Amino acid sequence: MKKLFFILLFVLIHSFESFSQVNPGARQIALSHSDISFSEDPFSLFNNPSGLANIKSRTIGLFYSPAPFGESALSTGSGSYIEPTSFGTLSGGFMIYGFDLYKETRIALGFSRKIVDKFSLGVTSIYQNISIQNYGSKGFLSFNIGGIAEITKSLKLGFVLENVTRTKVAGEENSIPVVFSGGIGYKAVEELSIYLAIRKELNYNASLRIGAEYMLMKFLQLRLGASNEPNSFSGGFNISYDIFQFEYAVNSHPDLELSHQFGIVIQLSK
Repeated sequence: MKKLFFILLFVLIHSFESFSQVNPGARQIALSHSDISFSEDPFSLFNNPSGLANIKSRTIGLFYSPAPFGESALSTGSGSYIEPTSFGTLSGGFMIYGFDLYKETRIALGFSRKIVDKFSLGVTSIYQNISIQNYGSKGFLSFNIGGIAEITKSLKLGFVLENVTRTKVAGEENSIPVVFSGGIGYKAVEELSIYLAIRKELNYNASLRIGAEYMLMKFLQLRLGASNEPNSFSGGFNISYDIFQFEYAVNSHPDLELSHQFGIVIQLSK
């Protein structure tokens, strides 16, 4: 029975790999995850924890994708909380993906701080539980590390290494992906920022990502993104009102339906 559980676990992980490994955040998805160097919102906990050091307010973020690629069984929900302190930024969050037959639950804790004035470093520990109906569940612990360097006020470089501990499921290589991402961001003018990133998963081709954010009005920001491996296009917007930010993102897949994502960011203190 135990051997059968691990076989089924391995098959399901690889069958759903293209869906379940998408990190949360409507902003990040709208930009095709090109914002490695400017990842400075609550979902930086999952995307690049070093960006948390640049958040100065106590903040909550919520994210929901009801039917990725038109499949409600692949629904994803996530939330995170950010607490800046005098010694660094603390954060915690969760992510739930899947349906009754197969479900992934992640609990994340993160810490980030500025090592020097122009460089921040962060780490996220993620406990991931994978549950398969009638076969039980299994939990694993992995770590992500990231950094952001401010070259000038308008130019930043960033990197993140996911699963730096190379955690495995049932002894299978890359069953929990090892991924390196690096990127550059440039604020061309106050209203426009442009991002370029590359993502390389172990044993897979590198993926190039580009994105842009434009402040159309004081309360409205537009976002566009594109990536290859697979070819995908994305877009979205952010509406700000008082302490609230309402976010929407949509992204495509060459063979599947569009995916719609929704998010809200609440700034609890300034």
